[in-house]
Amino acid sequence: MTTDDQNEQFIHVNEHDVIIGAISRSKAHKNRTLIHRSVGILICNWKGEVYLHRRSSTKDTDPGKWSISASGHVTDGQSYEEAAKRELFEELGVKTTLTFLEKNMIATAYETEIAALYRGQFEGPFLLNIHEVAEGRFFAPPIIERMVREGQVELTTMSLVNLKRTLKILPERVDLNVYVVKTFPVSSPAL
Repeated sequence: MTTDDQNEQFIHVNEHDVIIGAISRSKAHKNRTLIHRSVGILICNWKGEVYLHRRSSTKDTDPGKWSISASGHVTDGQSYEEAAKRELFEELGVKTTLTFLEKNMIATAYETEIAALYRGQFEGPFLLNIHEVAEGRFFAPPIIERMVREGQVELTTMSLVNLKRTLKILPERVDLNVYVVKTFPVSSPAL
């Protein structure tokens, strides 16, 4: 059983990222035609390692899979940046400066999101939210690539896409044409 509030309101948008209204988590995660906003955050340390976490077994999507440092949805009344800062603090207990990297429309088997990706630096310690995160640690990009290739970890689809696009790893694992529907100009910061 999930601990995620199925009535939580996400921002519902069209393919141009124009707000249509609000939509419940339960509807957004069951209908690929209902596009909603999300955020992802890559936290790196001074060595260039990336913090990954394994999702709680009570998450409504991808339970138990490994994910980028933090991720979540933009809720009604929030900007992408506000949501990124909120998710980072909720999941890992971290407050740090974030830099906007890119925004893409990404479609999976069960949902379509316009996802803004941010990057920050933090050395730790982390305060993990047990409802969101089972465990986490820093990995060097070549180690992430090896562990995925050898089946030691299973990453969420969104994480595979984000790691391939930003770190240029996992080339044989992800065909971006399958998932990335649209890329928005980097010069237009997230709304």
